[in-house]
Amino acid sequence: MSAQGRVTLGVLLDSLGAEAVTALCLPSGRQAMVGAPVIHGSDEPMTAFAGALLLATGRPEPSLLEDAAGAGASAVVVRAGLGNAAALTEAARDAGVALLAAAPGLAWGQLYALVDALLALVAPAADLGGGVQAGDLFALANQVAQRVGGAVAIEDLAMRVLAYSTIGGQPIDELRREGILGRRVPEHPTNAEEYAAVLRCEQAVWSYQPREYLPRLAIAVRARGEALGTIWAIQAEEPLAPDAPAVLAEAARTAAPHLARISLAADKARRTRDEWLGWLLRGVGHVGELAASFGLHPEEPVTVVAVGTREVGGRTDAFAATHAADLLRTAYAAYRIRAAVGAVDGRTYAVVAAGAGTPLLRRITADTLTQITDRLGGRWRAGVGRTAPTVAQAPASARQADDALRAMCGPFGGGEVGLHEELAAALFLLDAGASMRASPAPAGEPLSLVAEHDAGHGTDYVHSLRVWLVAHYDVPRAAETLSLHPNTLRYRLRRIGELIPLDDPDVRLVLGLQLRLAEIRASGTNSGG
Repeated sequence: MSAQGRVTLGVLLDSLGAEAVTALCLPSGRQAMVGAPVIHGSDEPMTAFAGALLLATGRPEPSLLEDAAGAGASAVVVRAGLGNAAALTEAARDAGVALLAAAPGLAWGQLYALVDALLALVAPAADLGGGVQAGDLFALANQVAQRVGGAVAIEDLAMRVLAYSTIGGQPIDELRREGILGRRVPEHPTNAEEYAAVLRCEQAVWSYQPREYLPRLAIAVRARGEALGTIWAIQAEEPLAPDAPAVLAEAARTAAPHLARISLAADKARRTRDEWLGWLLRGVGHVGELAASFGLHPEEPVTVVAVGTREVGGRTDAFAATHAADLLRTAYAAYRIRAAVGAVDGRTYAVVAAGAGTPLLRRITADTLTQITDRLGGRWRAGVGRTAPTVAQAPASARQADDALRAMCGPFGGGEVGLHEELAAALFLLDAGASMRASPAPAGEPLSLVAEHDAGHGTDYVHSLRVWLVAHYDVPRAAETLSLHPNTLRYRLRRIGELIPLDDPDVRLVLGLQLRLAEIRASGTNSGG
């Protein structure tokens, strides 16, 4: 059913299901082959799209169908419910190109991810029983769902949803829906215990957690005793078939070679990709060959993006970095932004063929950080280096991206995505704090004189100073922040002026540095990359 990274329209429609996409016009039938998805805006020029699945955003005109056919696209997807659907369907029929409709609530990026996953996973499956051949993991899920009477999902050990059933009339809950759209089971406190229980057993077991969702019958998929993934069947109002445990056991045996092949291929490809990306970031190896392997041109400008969690200074575990890289790669590809993306030394990196200040790059990166946070938890941030004029100079941009991420993960980082050129002050403070870590100066005079007065007299002069400095010495504004009358704050400042010479600009500068450096010390931020 698949060849050269393509699937038939029949497999595409059956695998994704009517909740994702439906057919409006199939001039060449369900056996027509379709390839990689491409998101296409109505105002963008039509280029060569050999065999592509064109995701047409906005309100496309009927002329787009003829243009798409001329560009070699196999099928076009429009948003369901368009007022000119009849005209689009007639134009598709005349042009000889398939026309599909995407569900109203499905984002284009989500549909892109679903199709991309399908193309990566489709593979011939063994006989499931009864003389019926399952064409791929999606067909296997449908076969099992039909026999057990409940919706089915097949997952790998990282809880990524590899395939799911689309049998009409079988209910799914929000947990399954989010897993399908996000390609991974959403984080939940009960996940670890429930999955561990499934993987400990040789037979199918029931799972009733999380309580707010439907119960599930699950079984581990194994090959030679090694766990490769799991299969889950939802029980809704009607109980599952009496032989459901046996059906799942049979399905697990059938799925095992496919999950083993997927796991082996994915691990090998990922290790190679991450290793090559590491070379590119460090300036090791033949730049031309490395750039070409990622679809980059050696002489084009590139920008490095570094992604990590704020809680651990930008570093994370290998699984989290890898999953974050998968989401970031899919997001960039969905908008046709060429990039080399992977996990290197506990961080997610992307070498992107776009300028650092490109609004689209910033928006897509920020949106993806939200997805990563939803899937993995934590507070994810991104640092963006300055744009390097060629791929050979990517290591300089990578160092800047690391510095920018360090600043974003520190006490002065605001928002989710920070550009190196925007973070000069924060980086200066971090470096100053690191260089003075062994020095008593940040905690010494003049700030120490005010702090000692607070300790001895129960005053709160240090906090008043901090707010006043942040307000750029604007007394009314600082007083409002402190919920004080301006005259009260003026009185405090006069009393502080009796302790230290507040009118001296150098004293004010040192006070500001001491207060900011104290925040660095309090946060435990270091200068490590």
